[in-house]
Amino acid sequence: MKILFPGLVLCISLFSCNKIFDIKPEETLDHEQTYRDVHDADAAVVGIYGKFMTLADRLVILNELRADLVDVTQTTTDKYLQELSTHSVTADNPYADPRPFYEVILNCNDALANFDIMLRDKRMTVNEYGLRYSTVGALRSWLYLQLGIQFGSIPYITDPLVSVNDLKDQSKFPLVTFDELLDKLVSFTEGLPNKLPFPSGTSLLTTVDAYNTEKFFINIKCFLGDLYLWKGNYSQAALNYQYIMNYGDILYPAKNSEQWYETYKLAYTANLYGGNWRNIFSQPYGERYSNYEIIWNLPFDKNFDPQNPFIDLFDNTKGKYLLKPSELAIKNWNDQVRTGDAVGNNTPVDLRGPGASWKMSSSQPVINKFTSNFNPLQPFETNSKWILYRAAMLHLRYAEAANRDGRDKLAYALLNAGIKNTYDPVYMATGVSGGEGRNVTDIEQTFDIPPYDFDARDGNYPQYRNTWYRNTGIRGRVTLKPERIDSASYFDMSSKQVTDRNGLILHMEDKLLAEDALELAFEGNRWADLLRVALRRQASDPAYLANKVAAKFEAANDGQAGAVRSKLMDKQNWYLPFRWE
Repeated sequence: MKILFPGLVLCISLFSCNKIFDIKPEETLDHEQTYRDVHDADAAVVGIYGKFMTLADRLVILNELRADLVDVTQTTTDKYLQELSTHSVTADNPYADPRPFYEVILNCNDALANFDIMLRDKRMTVNEYGLRYSTVGALRSWLYLQLGIQFGSIPYITDPLVSVNDLKDQSKFPLVTFDELLDKLVSFTEGLPNKLPFPSGTSLLTTVDAYNTEKFFINIKCFLGDLYLWKGNYSQAALNYQYIMNYGDILYPAKNSEQWYETYKLAYTANLYGGNWRNIFSQPYGERYSNYEIIWNLPFDKNFDPQNPFIDLFDNTKGKYLLKPSELAIKNWNDQVRTGDAVGNNTPVDLRGPGASWKMSSSQPVINKFTSNFNPLQPFETNSKWILYRAAMLHLRYAEAANRDGRDKLAYALLNAGIKNTYDPVYMATGVSGGEGRNVTDIEQTFDIPPYDFDARDGNYPQYRNTWYRNTGIRGRVTLKPERIDSASYFDMSSKQVTDRNGLILHMEDKLLAEDALELAFEGNRWADLLRVALRRQASDPAYLANKVAAKFEAANDGQAGAVRSKLMDKQNWYLPFRWE
């Protein structure tokens, strides 16, 4: 039996090969040569993640250009990118080709089958098997979720195949609907033997060429949260999300350090606060402070393949400058108002916008998140990182689940000024914290059951410095004014009881999706976020997705807005055509 696999996998067993992330030309190897022991299994895992990195530009293009925050540049001659933007994809559009995804999936299938053989033949221990099987299996599920998001109905293949072209015969591999796919992904991923981040001492956790592999691998708890969010099982989504939000308790069990307070909590960290928010993207891979935020990321290194694809996509000096921020995205940031440090200080513009997520370069708007460190005078210095999951996305998705599960106040807290302030009656009445010099025993906490229990008490009489006391909220971290709720529309103002629960949920959800656009723009999530909400609302608001995407064209005074809206009023056009030519 033969396997097609990148040549890099032969070197990882000794962790001495300089090009551990390098994707080499494929070569034919016997399974007996590639799956001898746990080191070969490690090689297979890293090889698959290396192959996965070749999808980075495709994933960002599909999830951003099809949505409302990214547009083609005036100099773009690539008709296929224009087709994606206007939802008029033709049969020969290379970005709508599912094969690159299936190539990685088939590598996953092959590795999983061989891990089973290695376990059977006692070439791996049960624990070694569980960790490696889980990280490859979860990555496969993640890729299938992406295929479902883009194509809707797809073949779901878990058996090893010789070639991706075997999938052409749809009589052997029938399509499953997106909803059926989600059920399969939940079942498989929940059945994985290990769903937690790798424990210390695992051989896959190492440092190679200055890159620590700790955050190289998919976070399965976050991914499970996403699957349950898509399925509408909001309490299970929140349960998985909250586990990682509180993961500092496991990493730092003494619970008395800066790292404990700040890891994944969106806690006050000067290095990431206000205008320093851009450091999440500009700081090198693995840097201490951005590590408090980043949950899953992969490094691009100038010396190894795959090369950083984002310079060609976005840079207008040495790149091809194919994509730019949409006029709508820019307007979103410009419409925000900051509070500063002084109450009543109304300063325009979101600090996450100009100079951070995008910039003007030679009078052209340029997406900056992926290329902030690129210097055209040093064109070969292309090191960067691809961030796939970070704490702000975790908090926003947790808030989305909590809101749908009736916890609108908690969602409001995470969106705005944090848990401590939102559950402080003094702050909510005046906009100013009541301070530490008082008894906070019965405030500054949610008083709820898991997974909605948070304690942010911060007082001196008696003394509290509880787990979430430094949480600033998404908007609070960048000193933005809170997004207020029109309370009179949804509450009885005398009793403070909710009178329109469904309306309040939708109102808060709209604010969360608007914040997604400000916080997560260009990172490869926008189409998925809009689609998830559109599917949820299709009975009550069938024009939701059409209106969201058409707004991009309206903001740019582009006459194609009506045609795009008309296309997206048909749910069939929410998905790319699944063709295998």
